Amino acid sequence: MRRYRVDVRDAALRRIGQIDAYTNLDVIVRHLDVGTWSLTLPAAHPQARLLTTGQGVIIWPEGCTGADAAGGREPLLSGPVSKVRHDWSNSTGTDGTLTFTGTCDNVPLAERIAFPDPARAPDTGNGRYSVDYWTRQGPAADIVRELVAANLGERALPGRRVTGLDTIPPPGTPAATGPAASARLRFDTALSAVQTLASGAGLSVRIVQPDPTAPRLALTVAPVRDRSREVRLSPQLGNLAAYAYELTAPKATRAVVAAQGKGADRFFWQWTTPEAERDWARSAEVFVDQRDTPVPAHLDATDAQFAALAEAAGRALEQGGQQAELSLSPIDTPQMTYGLHYQVGDTVTVTTVGGTDLAYPVREVHITDTADTSTVQATVGTASATKTPALYGQVRRLWQAVHQLNTRH
Repeated sequence: MRRYRVDVRDAALRRIGQIDAYTNLDVIVRHLDVGTWSLTLPAAHPQARLLTTGQGVIIWPEGCTGADAAGGREPLLSGPVSKVRHDWSNSTGTDGTLTFTGTCDNVPLAERIAFPDPARAPDTGNGRYSVDYWTRQGPAADIVRELVAANLGERALPGRRVTGLDTIPPPGTPAATGPAASARLRFDTALSAVQTLASGAGLSVRIVQPDPTAPRLALTVAPVRDRSREVRLSPQLGNLAAYAYELTAPKATRAVVAAQGKGADRFFWQWTTPEAERDWARSAEVFVDQRDTPVPAHLDATDAQFAALAEAAGRALEQGGQQAELSLSPIDTPQMTYGLHYQVGDTVTVTTVGGTDLAYPVREVHITDTADTSTVQATVGTASATKTPALYGQVRRLWQAVHQLNTRH
């Protein structure tokens, strides 16, 4: 019995069929990022004719049928086809297999850039924008919705609009969600801007087709949920088949930041992460070009220009910082099922065999479904270890404990 339902939609987001004859389904759902999916089925099967380029899928968990689903459950993922592959071999004696690969509907966020003035295309007027940056201040959720609406939603230029995308929150949604934030964007991707705003404000942002009968993509912006008390995964509870944690050395421990100036007159300053250098007994330098930032008058946080340089250095060191990652193989039970009791972005608690509790967000979930097996694998943590220093510290202590135990024998 298939655990997932796959609806097929056309380019106008209208449902045109359902596929239940697949031999393999592979889905990766990511928090604040672009997820992926792939579907393999016999090339000769009639359902193989349903999918082609320009179309897409809506993937539902078992027992969920769309808008009428109990509890209002949403799809695991919806998104367009990005690749079609036909495999055939003379040893199989069949017509081979077709594999359709695609992304989730977050992908337009990665395909649009934030114009300084989204109301004007680059090839109109005199070729110059009248403003340097698109700037906004206010609740983070409101900025996210305005950013998406202006660059790919209903307020975007006609040629930039994504078919069916609705950024207007449904009735009953609070007018302002998340703490105060600010945006200063100039040709950043919409995805990177959303990631910065949402991660700093504790928000979940996704684009999904919630109803197969309605040609509409919904922008969902909501606070991430702390489910650490309700969702506990451990070998003792029988809902955790395996886990693994890993530590990765930093790619950058020293950021050399350059402000305005030219040649010998250019201003440089360096920021470091000495703890990471001590942990790994190595140093790694990265250059950060901040030529738009004037030379600071004072070398401390009271100077706005120096603070801007420090912020740029912090971003570079965060992106290249030491990593800690915890991957899990949960076992779905009636009391603890992915998609029902927890989602990506939710904070859950993982208890190791040694009794250590790790409570962190679910960053990614990888689901596979075949005729014989169905598995769920989750990754806990955030995209950058420096955003979760406690996770890095706890995982490092776990490793040190194992290492010390091994060296005694």
